[in-house]
Amino acid sequence: MNIWKKYKSPLGYETGDNKIDTFGVDHSQFSLRDEIEYQTARAERENQLIQNYNNQGITENYPQAGTNFWGNPDNNYGFGSSNISDAISRHPAMHTTPMPVEQTSVSEYQLPIRKQPQTPIPRYWESAADGEKVYDYVVQQEGNLRQPDQNLLDYTTSAIQGGVGLINDYRRLKPLNVTDKYKHAYMNCRAAQYGQGGEDIAEIASNLREWNDKRTGKNTLDSSMGDQYANKTGRLLGKTYPEEDCDELVKKYIEKYW
Repeated sequence: MNIWKKYKSPLGYETGDNKIDTFGVDHSQFSLRDEIEYQTARAERENQLIQNYNNQGITENYPQAGTNFWGNPDNNYGFGSSNISDAISRHPAMHTTPMPVEQTSVSEYQLPIRKQPQTPIPRYWESAADGEKVYDYVVQQEGNLRQPDQNLLDYTTSAIQGGVGLINDYRRLKPLNVTDKYKHAYMNCRAAQYGQGGEDIAEIASNLREWNDKRTGKNTLDSSMGDQYANKTGRLLGKTYPEEDCDELVKKYIEKYW
């Protein structure tokens, strides 16, 4: 059963009409449960490799993994249709933590080793503690300037522009395969670029959204605070660089794609 046929991951995963994915695994006999368990394992493995690439300074246009993704093939790469849970638990790829940059095997990842300073922040996060690290790091790198003063008319205009922009950006980003923290930061960045009114309306909208998510049980307090740090990071970047592309500003610090 192939429920991700049209999806292509950052490392090149997709499946075709023959039910064999680009990582060499045959999905033709997978049950729905098999498919979900396989996709969970694949996502974990991709995150490991992507983190390794990020540590080497590669944050986009990742090399495409192909059939070397799971290692040497053995019984459908360890992912048969009869006992996929056991195959996942036994597969060595699921017990491998990302190697430090200086120890990365070129033969394993097929990459040149790029020794670059590692950014002391996560590229994606869920917890408030990690979100705070990102925000504090961005403040260290970019500063935290005040918005220029606005008269009442300019303030009202920028608030309206920021509010309309939030709605339009939300509708545009919602169906895209970009990370949740990128969406938060990008929308707040764009609103803050209109001025103090835009920044304020973005903060109010973000606070209301997180309040509602906590009220309805969609977010825990910790994960909601993690979202708020993405919101604050976006607003900081937007007011600091009102004329620059928020996509480029945000993805400098936050992982864009899942």
